[in-house]
Amino acid sequence: MIRVLYAEDDPNIASVVSSYFEHFGGDCALEIVPTGQACLDRMNAGGVDVLLLDLMLPDIDGLHILGDLAMRRDRTPVVMISGHGQNELAVRALRAGAVDCVDKSTTQFLQVVDIVKRVHAENAARPAALLSPSTRTGPFRVRLIEGSIPVANEIRDFVNRNAPQVTLATTATPADFHAFIREGFAADAIVIGPNPSLAKPLDILRQLHSEARHVPVLVLSARSDGETAVAAFKLGAQDYILQKPDYLTELVFSLNNILRRVDIERQNAELARELETLNRSLEAQVVARTGELQALSSRLLRIQEDERRAIARELHDQVGQMLTGLKFQLEAATAQAGPAAQEKLAEALGTATDLMRHVRELTQLYRPRILDDLGLRPALEWHANQFQRQTSVAVSLDLNLPAGRLPTELETVIFRITQEALTNVARHAQSPTASVTITTADRHLLIEISDRGRGFDLAPVLARRDAIGLAGLRERVNLAGGRLEIFSQPGQGTRLHAEFPLPNPGAAPVPAVP
Repeated sequence: MIRVLYAEDDPNIASVVSSYFEHFGGDCALEIVPTGQACLDRMNAGGVDVLLLDLMLPDIDGLHILGDLAMRRDRTPVVMISGHGQNELAVRALRAGAVDCVDKSTTQFLQVVDIVKRVHAENAARPAALLSPSTRTGPFRVRLIEGSIPVANEIRDFVNRNAPQVTLATTATPADFHAFIREGFAADAIVIGPNPSLAKPLDILRQLHSEARHVPVLVLSARSDGETAVAAFKLGAQDYILQKPDYLTELVFSLNNILRRVDIERQNAELARELETLNRSLEAQVVARTGELQALSSRLLRIQEDERRAIARELHDQVGQMLTGLKFQLEAATAQAGPAAQEKLAEALGTATDLMRHVRELTQLYRPRILDDLGLRPALEWHANQFQRQTSVAVSLDLNLPAGRLPTELETVIFRITQEALTNVARHAQSPTASVTITTADRHLLIEISDRGRGFDLAPVLARRDAIGLAGLRERVNLAGGRLEIFSQPGQGTRLHAEFPLPNPGAAPVPAVP
């Protein structure tokens, strides 16, 4: 429902408009008030979507009402209605900030319901920033540059009466103007009067255009030639008003429009700064939270590797030793037993031997001691041999590693991604061969693991939530400061490429884990 307020003192016209809305404004609720003060009181109460405002009301004219609404920062769209002539009304109303104007004496007045609906739709589509309440405190500051004291007093008195939201200060002498310059042109708008004593109006406008481009300027002139007006607009004037009998009314209308635009631009600038600050804050929070999550993931991976190392050591030192003792006991018992018991003891001895082998394999699976004791190359060679023996997939190793040991965590990451990639080859690729290449280039360690298997469509697989293996690979590489790329197409195999920055040559060597 569009809530429409119509300020109209003529009961006949009010009745006609009410009839229009009854027949054609089914989605509109019309309320009519007969005076300007009643209009201001109703607008102050809020809840109006569109204001239809008669320019000439018995107590307060439309000019004063528009000025008061501007002072309140009221963004309700105003459609001015008058019988004083369409052209003059359009200029005055639009300068004051009205969104449209309708002449009662024309057929356009019959379309007032459609005009209201259009204005409401356009207002609803405006950016939210332009509709937010103003945070401005205090009046607008306007500087008048005028050398004639009577003219300056006349302008100031009229503005004080009809634009209470404006504070007007006068600059009459060159000394005043230079002081204004030193203050940094501290004004929301500047009016160049028809008789500035310090220079010609266009010369003043030229200086303001050069030094105070951010401040809107309005020119009052006694000259009606078009060339001067065109020159003023080219120099950045926001409006050019001729000094004719009603020029003060034109001035107030134009000032209202200019100052409203100034206020909107100020609000937008404030909102832009607030959004920029908020974005920086959010980015900082995201970076901080991402860092926390990465630190947590790194810690969890270290804990996982420590637990694997502890389990492997426990299996090797405790369970392995117990099984070795059991085997010795069974061998001794077999040598002393009779023929009937020797067969059963031999079977138990074979089971103990198989169990020792499985424990050794499980120990190496959890954490190959060879990786901690001898380093990455022997660990990868051992794992490739184990993998070939268990899966019958031939593995080609081409290792060109730096001299000396790499950092322990980097060796662990490289070993684990190689282990996981080869496991994926055995499970999914259906390839008889796999290739592992590790080399160095430009202080980076490059890893390529590829197969000639069936391949897969990469995008949907990575999008699946159950693609834990690939997600784990990427997470390990990222946490180690590396970069991972996966290339695959159905029927063309799969290639995994990872890069890690190498430590500085002067860095201390990493000792083997005891």
